[in-house]
Amino acid sequence: MATVAAGRCSPLFDRPDMSDLRIVLIGKNGLENRRVANTILGRAVFDSEAPYYSQQSSDRISGELEGRKITVFNPHLLQPNYPQGEIIDGVRDCVSLSAPGPHVFVLVLQYNNFSEDDRHRVEYVLNLFSYQAMKHTIVLTTDDVPHRSIFTSRNNSIHDIIKECGGGHLKFNTVSTGWRYEMFRRTEEILKKESIEFLICDNRPISQDDDRDWK
Repeated sequence: MATVAAGRCSPLFDRPDMSDLRIVLIGKNGLENRRVANTILGRAVFDSEAPYYSQQSSDRISGELEGRKITVFNPHLLQPNYPQGEIIDGVRDCVSLSAPGPHVFVLVLQYNNFSEDDRHRVEYVLNLFSYQAMKHTIVLTTDDVPHRSIFTSRNNSIHDIIKECGGGHLKFNTVSTGWRYEMFRRTEEILKKESIEFLICDNRPISQDDDRDWK
């Protein structure tokens, strides 16, 4: 499990240094995660056609966009039937790779494939990084809002997680990348609001409460 510490917190904090931006992607659809990562980096660095399977280690790829270094982490933590122990190890691996700490989590969701169980799993995984991780999370949807149908309850689950992450979300688009610059703007806004330059995640032993959250 992880807790949060202030990353270079200062009462005089004005504008965060985002010249070396660290972004952690959280999402259950591997193909969509890679599409988002490639668009963030501005080039096809993640193989979007490669088979996607459960694995403990995180993908980490860096690039430069308009003078800004960006590192994207894709830790594969929301796959169905992924064992709890491997999720915990995956979080620790991602924490180590993203040191001194990630700036923002981008939650990559699809309206047609997100249930209430998925929402609980997202909450669990983010809390493993930090109790404050939800405050550092931007929701990005990669499909269209479905009409009222069998997906209504899943839509409600997505709307609920959007509210928990501060409200509002971005819509992914490979042609018009305005959402990418809005993501940078919101990241800066989050860091300024929290008066820290990045989120520091410190590991601690798993407690009985964590086991109950998982169930």
